[in-house]
Amino acid sequence: MFTMYQQITIKTLKNQGKTNRDIASEMNCHRNTVSNILSRLHLIKRQTRNKSSYFDRFFDLIKEYLDKKISRLRIWEILKAEYSVDRTYDSLCKYIQSNLPKHHPSYIVQESDPAETAEVDFGYLGLIKDPSSNLFKKAYVFIFTLCFSRVSFYCITYDQSIKSFINAHIKAFTYFGGVPRRIKIDNLKSAVLKNRRYDLEFNKDFMEFSHHYNFVITPCTPYQPQQKGKVESAVGYTKKNFMAGRLFTSTYDLETRLHEWMKSYANCRIHGTTKQIPCSQFIKEEKNLLQPLPDVEFSFYESYERITAINCHICLDNNYYSVPYQYVDKLVEVRTDKNLVRIYADNEEIAIHAKSNGKGKYITNHLHYPPDKCYSSTTCQQKYEKQMTLIGPYSKQFFSLVVKKDPSGWGRTIRKTLGLASLINNDKMEAAVKRAIHFNALSFNTLKNIIDRDIQNTELEKPIKGNAAAVLKNSLDRELDYYQLKTITL
Repeated sequence: MFTMYQQITIKTLKNQGKTNRDIASEMNCHRNTVSNILSRLHLIKRQTRNKSSYFDRFFDLIKEYLDKKISRLRIWEILKAEYSVDRTYDSLCKYIQSNLPKHHPSYIVQESDPAETAEVDFGYLGLIKDPSSNLFKKAYVFIFTLCFSRVSFYCITYDQSIKSFINAHIKAFTYFGGVPRRIKIDNLKSAVLKNRRYDLEFNKDFMEFSHHYNFVITPCTPYQPQQKGKVESAVGYTKKNFMAGRLFTSTYDLETRLHEWMKSYANCRIHGTTKQIPCSQFIKEEKNLLQPLPDVEFSFYESYERITAINCHICLDNNYYSVPYQYVDKLVEVRTDKNLVRIYADNEEIAIHAKSNGKGKYITNHLHYPPDKCYSSTTCQQKYEKQMTLIGPYSKQFFSLVVKKDPSGWGRTIRKTLGLASLINNDKMEAAVKRAIHFNALSFNTLKNIIDRDIQNTELEKPIKGNAAAVLKNSLDRELDYYQLKTITL
C-alpha cells in the first residue's frame, strides 16, 4: 500500500516529464502500479482534520461578544462562570483565531508631490546616562521625513514638550534649507489638544509656529498610524539599524553618532520602497521646491493666568494692560516674550500690547472700554457743556471760564458742580454761579460755600478802589473769604 507521500512523489515525477517505466524503476514498483496511481490522482487530497471543536457550541455566543468589543479574556471568564467551560484561555484564543479571524482593512498608497508633505514622529530609545549629572535620562529620537524623496532628519530629544518639539522642527528646517507645505503629525499633546474628527484644537504655541513657518498642520486620525506610515517605518528602521548592537557612553556620544549615521548611511542607502537614494532624490527634485525659511526667528512665549479687573486691565510685572470689557472678572491667559504681551480667552487672542519696561504703567487700548464709558476729549467736553447749558446761561459761562482756566483738570470741577446742581433748583444754582463769576472765584468750594451760607441772592458788591487789604476790611466783602478768594480785580 503506497503512502500519501509516495503517491504525491509519483505525481511530481510525472510532472517533471518522466515516463511510467522510469518512475516505476525509481519507486521500486511495477509500472502498472504507477499507472493506477496516476489514474486516480483526483482522489488524492490533502489530509484534513474534520473533528469538531469543543467551542463550536458557543460559536454564536463568542461572535456576539466579539462584536460588542468584549476582550477574549473576559469571554473566557464568562464561559467559565456561566457555562462551566473547562478549557484553557489559550484554547479559546486558538479557536477564535482559526474560526473568527479579524478582518484587516485595506489601505491605499499615499503619494506626495515634491516638497508638499512631511511626516514627523518620536521614537523611544531608552535610558542614556548623562555624564554631567551622572543620571539616566529618557532619550527619544525625533524623525522628520519628506514623503517624496524619503530623506529624513534625525535628532535626539529628552522629552516630548512643546519647546523640544518646536526646536526639533527648527533644526529639521535648517537641515533641509526650507519648509514643506504640509506636516503630518501624531496626536501628541504638544501639538494637538483635541482631535475628534471635525473638532480640532491645537496647542497655541504650535499654531503660531506653523503660521510663522507657513506650513499646514495635518493631524492623523487617532489610532491610525498607517496614515503616516513612512515615518513610522523610519522609527522602526532607526531602532533596528542604528540602536541595535551599539552601546553609547553618553548623551553626547549618542547625538554625535546618530548625526553621522544620518548623513553617511541612512540618507545615502538605496531606499527599500522607492529603490532610489533619498539624498540624491532630494537634491535633484525636491530641495529647490521647499518654501524659504523666514527671516525672523520664532519667539517662545511665557504663559500666565490672570483675572481681568473691573477697570478692564490685568496686572503683569507691575504694569497694567487693557482687556476688552466683556472679560471683566474672567480668567484670561497672558503670554509674553521680550517685546509683546498677548492676551487670550477661550483659545482666541483678544488683546495685544507692546511690553512696557517701566513699573506701574497703564498700557491701554481705549477701544477695550464699554462704548458708553469711552469719550474723546471733544465729545466729553460737549457732553458736559450741554448739561451746564440746561441749568442756565451763567452756568454755561461758568463752564467756559473753568475750561479756559484749567484745560486739563476742568472735568473734576464740572462733575462736582453738576452733582451739586442736582440737589437744588436751577434758579438757586444760577444765582450762586453768577456771584462766583462776579468775583472770579471759579472753584467748586466757592459755589458750595455760597449755597451753604445762602448768600447767592445777596446784592453784588461794587468794586472798591484801593489795595486788596482795604477791600477785605469791608464787611460785605469779608463774605468772599469763605469763597477762598485770593485776589480781587480792582
